[in-house]
Amino acid sequence: MSPLVVMRKRIAFLFFCVCAFLVVLIIRLGFVQLSQGADLRKKADDSHYRGVPVAPKRGNIEDRNGNVLAMSISTETVYAIPAEVRQAGKAKETALTLSKLLGKSEADIEARITKRSALEYIQKQVKPEVAAQIRALALPGIGTTEDSQRYYPQGTLACHIIGFAGIDNQGLEGIELTRDSELKGVPGSILQEFGANGIPLPQAEHQYLAPKQGNTVRLTIDANIQAFAERELKKLMAGQGTNMNGQSPKSASILVMDPNTGEMLALASTPGFDPNHYQDADPSARRNIAVQNGYEPGSTFKIITLAAALQEKKIKPTEHFFDKGAYTVLGKNVRCWKAGGHGDQTFVQVAENSCNPGFIEMGQRLGMDTFYKYLREFGFGQKTGIEMSGEARGILANKKKATALDLATMSIGQTNNVTPIQLLTGVSAVANGGTLLKPQLVKEIVGPSGRVVTPFEKEEVRRVISEDTSKLEREILESVVTNGTGRRSFLPGYRVAGKTGTAQKVVNGSYIQGEYIASFVAFAPADKPRLAILAVIDGVPFFGGAVAAPVVQSVMLDSLKYLGVKPDPQAPLVPGKPMPGLEFPPLKKAATVPSVLGMPVAEAEKTLSEAGFKVQTDGQGETVLDQIPHGDTQVEEGSNVLLYLGKDAAAPTLAHWWEDDDEDIEAINSLAGRVPISASPLGQ
Repeated sequence: MSPLVVMRKRIAFLFFCVCAFLVVLIIRLGFVQLSQGADLRKKADDSHYRGVPVAPKRGNIEDRNGNVLAMSISTETVYAIPAEVRQAGKAKETALTLSKLLGKSEADIEARITKRSALEYIQKQVKPEVAAQIRALALPGIGTTEDSQRYYPQGTLACHIIGFAGIDNQGLEGIELTRDSELKGVPGSILQEFGANGIPLPQAEHQYLAPKQGNTVRLTIDANIQAFAERELKKLMAGQGTNMNGQSPKSASILVMDPNTGEMLALASTPGFDPNHYQDADPSARRNIAVQNGYEPGSTFKIITLAAALQEKKIKPTEHFFDKGAYTVLGKNVRCWKAGGHGDQTFVQVAENSCNPGFIEMGQRLGMDTFYKYLREFGFGQKTGIEMSGEARGILANKKKATALDLATMSIGQTNNVTPIQLLTGVSAVANGGTLLKPQLVKEIVGPSGRVVTPFEKEEVRRVISEDTSKLEREILESVVTNGTGRRSFLPGYRVAGKTGTAQKVVNGSYIQGEYIASFVAFAPADKPRLAILAVIDGVPFFGGAVAAPVVQSVMLDSLKYLGVKPDPQAPLVPGKPMPGLEFPPLKKAATVPSVLGMPVAEAEKTLSEAGFKVQTDGQGETVLDQIPHGDTQVEEGSNVLLYLGKDAAAPTLAHWWEDDDEDIEAINSLAGRVPISASPLGQ
């Protein structure tokens, strides 16, 4: 083959190789341009466009009527672009100037503004006047941007529900946390073009991407009813509550629910805190004890025992039961709070008198399996699902290990551990016709335009008792208030149903003496309930009827009037008297106890007798050192007044006075010292 032919072949081969390379290059360029162009363009922009974030305004939190409970107010943030600061060569001078204006360490500021990063925040939530001074100085590489700060205009009101947000406007507790995604909004930014050396390009365009404001979370809470509840809690903590005698409880909660919808109208606990200064509060004060703490409910739980016994037809209200003063189970005597017992009584009177042996009989007739069935049906031992982080499940005795004695104590509200929100939810099921509802805290989510984005409807969990059982128990519980141990919550003109409760506290596996958890739960009007209220007061030497019932009475009266619920002209009688045993005689006439402190005993007895009271004395001496009830207290005409005499009179023993109240105190004392089954594994 001639050299010319060989050369031509080589040239052709080289030509085809070059063509193939060009084809591959064109295909690759086309792929990059068409398929990856957008991503590469964004990366290019990111490399020479730098954005200063603009924080969105966090959405409001409002009560059900639109009253603002949490809002965001405008502030500013001071930032630095370190590359620009270094380029100017004035880092030390800039740090010194900012240190004087911001009150921060000069060394700390210098370290920040010279850091190897694209953007550094120097200080957030700067006052507008300070930010204006910094802008006027035109310091190289230093700028300000719009920011916001969380503000709670009502202070401590509903603090445990609202929670609080941190300095970066992130939700940390309460609704601020659980609804953070709806509240926080979408950040915006200010974009500026920079060169490869990190210096802004002259006459470069600025782009402003506006932030999107967060949604408003509208709660089911009514700020006025919440205020009624918190007012009573403040009185309690100041020792000003009825029968508190200047003593303060360790903690207390008041919960108010619409039993027909499950909406919480108030959820108040004390001690509380100011979310504007949450950092200053003790962590224990931020705990939502109404949702996160459990306790043995005492006699308020008898509402559940009664509901189960009526539903299963294990008792008839007119059936008689004889209380001899104690109920013997497995060789152990569980005593009634009334020495010697109540004698012969109907089961309606068992409820009115809060008779322990009568309720134990109900539990024994139900049996272990059926009793536990209703525990579960009413939601005990499980979370209610209320929108609060850290909700407790409560603790139920291990069914496999429980004995008939445990069933007896569970029937009167001991042994098992429940949360206040669980108990109120269960009682609301009795009040509303028999349906267990999920407690609600959020009514709706509202967009920045004012349009409702997400409405919330009531959630029915399950039916636990029938309409007929609910109606009958409402009548019986009304009798408890009108004619029984709950009379201190009686409201003239309103039909109130309720139950007192007192439980000793468990510490290190044993009951402690002389310190109780007093509670009262009620709903009204009894025939068509609008409100269900529970008060739980921890750490008092008094019974539920004496301390908690007046608290519920006050909140109930103010709330009913506020809601426009008019008095019933037929109250407190049940229309039609549906069955024997439910006739409710009116209360005796109320009378004010005169103060006889410091008087000689003979003069004190004469003063009280002339006022229509009976007198009992305790201690030795001729001078009255103390009295129960105290002066100016409203009680029934003809009641007993206990006088403590002499210098060494014994400390008040409330059992002398309040023995007609409720209570399980004698029964609890008979079991004191044994390890409660409430220490059993969770939910078993």
